[in-house]
Amino acid sequence: MPETKAVGAGTNLEYYKAPFGKRLFAFILDAFFMVALSLGLFSGARLILENSSTYVNAFNTYVEISTASGLYLNNDKTSGNLVTILEYYSDTATYPYEKQNELDEAAFSAYYKMGRFFDQSDAASGTTLYNAQKIGDSRIGASSSLNYFVYDASKAIVANPSYSAETMHAFYQSAFDIAVQYLNNAEGYVEATKTLSTTINFIIIPVAVALSVIVFEFLIPLIFFRRGWRTLGMAAFKLYLLNGYAVSPPFKTFLIRFLWLFFVETLLAMVTFGIPVIVSFSMWVFRKDGQAFHDYMAGTYMVDGSEQSIYRSKAEHDALLAKAAATEARTDLLFEEDHPDQKKVDSSPKK
Repeated sequence: MPETKAVGAGTNLEYYKAPFGKRLFAFILDAFFMVALSLGLFSGARLILENSSTYVNAFNTYVEISTASGLYLNNDKTSGNLVTILEYYSDTATYPYEKQNELDEAAFSAYYKMGRFFDQSDAASGTTLYNAQKIGDSRIGASSSLNYFVYDASKAIVANPSYSAETMHAFYQSAFDIAVQYLNNAEGYVEATKTLSTTINFIIIPVAVALSVIVFEFLIPLIFFRRGWRTLGMAAFKLYLLNGYAVSPPFKTFLIRFLWLFFVETLLAMVTFGIPVIVSFSMWVFRKDGQAFHDYMAGTYMVDGSEQSIYRSKAEHDALLAKAAATEARTDLLFEEDHPDQKKVDSSPKK
């Protein structure tokens, strides 16, 4: 049986602490609704922002430079769906490794000759940089004593004839990662990628998550479940929030609880790799009273109200007790008036 938590200072009320299983399933249900809403908001916000001039200009610049480099191919010119050349040619049935290597070599050789990305007047020009990846002490695979390329009789750099085409393909996979680093040399590319990344990672996603938390953790309890300030998950499993007087917290307390949840466990968690969420969950699991961080800061408790009534205030509780007592007294009086020769039998269980 769940542990009984006596939280009713001045009301003589006791409630069962919310069982871990019920709380977990309530949390999962709420999380499901919030994720669904977040995805919907994310899609809607992205659709709006993708039509803004700032986003469109940044996206067009990103697509133009990426495709001009030859490292990416545009699968769908209407949507700008870019794929890497490695991914585009990855079907070995259509492009055997020999063909993939040939196409990759042609793309990289052309890329490293582009003045847009490399200053060809510099001694460390693009071609020199690419050759250094093939042969020499700084070559790809040097740490594993691999020699993907060797010198032929005429001192030209050629693929190692003792390596299979599949083995050689590993070189181009590593070379691609190095090649994309030089895209930053193109004017406007860094600004474009920052604009796109900031828009998606620091505007759309945080706003979508924040709004879903506001809807399910604040607005729904405020509008539909003020008695016990329940979320949809809590309502499904008959869980309630109470304060130290074993009654539904006033709005001020609920607001304080939500602000801790929103600013610390939602917004702060986004920039601290979820540390506040981990701390709060640990408190919920290991504290005897089951208080999460936001409950601890607000002085609230989550209880199982499936077998007891939940009161909005101590005054409501006292008024209901007084009404019940008055009703019982009136019933006794009517019984005595109607049966003056009989004595009402007390059928309550003996203590």
